[in-house]
Amino acid sequence: MCRPRCAMGTATSWDPPTRPSVLRVPNDAVTDLDDLTPVVRRLLADRGPRAGAVTVIAVDGPSGSGKTTLAADLGGDLDALVLHVDDMHQGWTGLLETVALARHSLVDAWTRGEAASHPTWDWEDSVRGSDRAVPQADLVVLEGVGAFAIAGDAATARVWLDAPAEVRHDRSLSRDGEVFATHWDVWADQERQLYAASPVAEDADVRVDTDVRVDTGEAAAPGHDAAGGPSLTLLVAGVVAVALSMRTLMTSVPPLLPQIREDLGLSSVWLGVLTTLPVLCMGLLAPASARLGLRLGVARCISIAMVAVAVGNLVRGFGHEVFALYLGTFCAGAGIALAGTLLPGVVKSSFPAGRAGLATGLQMLAMMGGAALAAAVTVPLAAALGDWNLSLGFWGLVAVAGLLVWAPVDLAVHRGGDHDQHPPDLSHRLPWRSTTAWLVAAYLAIQSWQFYSSLAWLSPTYVSHGWSAQDAGLLLSVFTGAQFVSGLVGPALTDRVGDWRIPLVGAGLCGVVGQAGIWAAPEAAPWVWAVLLGAAQGSAFAIGLVLLVRYAVSPAAAARFTAMAFLVSYTIASMGPTTMGAVRDLTGSYSVIWLVLAFLMVAQVGAALTLKPGRAPVR
Repeated sequence: MCRPRCAMGTATSWDPPTRPSVLRVPNDAVTDLDDLTPVVRRLLADRGPRAGAVTVIAVDGPSGSGKTTLAADLGGDLDALVLHVDDMHQGWTGLLETVALARHSLVDAWTRGEAASHPTWDWEDSVRGSDRAVPQADLVVLEGVGAFAIAGDAATARVWLDAPAEVRHDRSLSRDGEVFATHWDVWADQERQLYAASPVAEDADVRVDTDVRVDTGEAAAPGHDAAGGPSLTLLVAGVVAVALSMRTLMTSVPPLLPQIREDLGLSSVWLGVLTTLPVLCMGLLAPASARLGLRLGVARCISIAMVAVAVGNLVRGFGHEVFALYLGTFCAGAGIALAGTLLPGVVKSSFPAGRAGLATGLQMLAMMGGAALAAAVTVPLAAALGDWNLSLGFWGLVAVAGLLVWAPVDLAVHRGGDHDQHPPDLSHRLPWRSTTAWLVAAYLAIQSWQFYSSLAWLSPTYVSHGWSAQDAGLLLSVFTGAQFVSGLVGPALTDRVGDWRIPLVGAGLCGVVGQAGIWAAPEAAPWVWAVLLGAAQGSAFAIGLVLLVRYAVSPAAAARFTAMAFLVSYTIASMGPTTMGAVRDLTGSYSVIWLVLAFLMVAQVGAALTLKPGRAPVR
């Protein structure tokens, strides 16, 4: 939903209700509601309260016209309580029922001088929820589809918003995601029925056209959009630069494990902790990351995250010290947790709903590209720099470069102000009651257990078969390089196919073949096994990230959903490398690891089948 603002220099006059004023606003300009607020104040002063002692301002209009953000700003200017009809809707087909229920529990109660409440809906069980008490207030802004009908003659002022259908459609999908796309036609039919029988634009006191653009004669600064925020090009460059450092911490270690084991005398279990620790950070710190994003802002938090990633990697480059190795891993892992939790919300708020898969694919392309590069060049870097610790520290410089690319995005966001396209959602509650959220979390837990276990033990497996560390590192780079491609292709497919379970199941079957090949015939076709397994893991994880965007109803919901899914999945998956290392120590062979992982891949396919597109959205 675009943030409606009044055009600079637009004169607004108010006539009596027989001829509503038309207030034209640009849907992207960032100014104040200087023109609208005085008109509404005059109406309030002339008419007074009409719902008992309560004065009601009704803000109505079809979906995507800009009601929510305008009402939030108007409520702030007037110090009014803002109520959202969206919080009252009785499911996707209950608009008319909502009007009747809300009028009885809200307006009729105010008129009688009684405590008011409003209906709710349990979206998980698709049943009516318990009524929610409404705080006592003298001035209320009631916004949403049906606000005019709910308020009726009790409305002191009526504000109507509208925009062309295609504009509203794009706004609604950008705000609410694919969950609204499947219900758009049904919802639009209900709106037409409601507005055919209830007061509409002709009965409004003020009409707001949120599609008119005003040419101020000023060009946007390079790297900024007309509203002062970061341009899409700058944002894409920043996301890619950050994503490049999201996996180098983990993929730079496995090719060097034989040297680290020899120099520091670590067991397989403790070597597995080097991969486990950042994954554990990504899980346990995800909820705190989401809250920090709400407090400081997403862009600023990602800058802080990149500082932590850079410092952590650089710390690993200081000497052959066990303490420095694990401290640096923890520090960088915390940074990865912070950035990784917030990036899906950036994709949700910045890219059209129909392009969420492509945007996530670009993020995955960069992430897996950095992982493949780290796996391929870590051993040659160690030889060139003279020691393995310097090779690990080098990736701190890559993170510094990523921070420099992201910094203009951070500066543009804070220079331009708040560019969220919806009112801020201050809820910190994770969606623990959502069945959809739990199913996605379970799927990601199985997938991530396999990925990080494969990442940790693919190279050592082939070193045990007589391969050199450099050749085993190249095999690992092929594994991550295949993800480089499938991580882009898999999410893009979700933009084209109606059911994302199709690519998910296909990826799982490829993974089973790759893992079974490494277990049963590791030397028969090692490069083929690596490609199959990498392609499977890359697309499976990338599509999982798409689901965090597609199932969420808003960017804030996506951040909470991501935090909950990462907390569950990464905490479980963090035990994978260490557990598989213990299996190797107990059996004396790496082959059993791949047998276990093959069975887990079958379970992953089963979990994917539960993730149908029509599942209840995550709020």
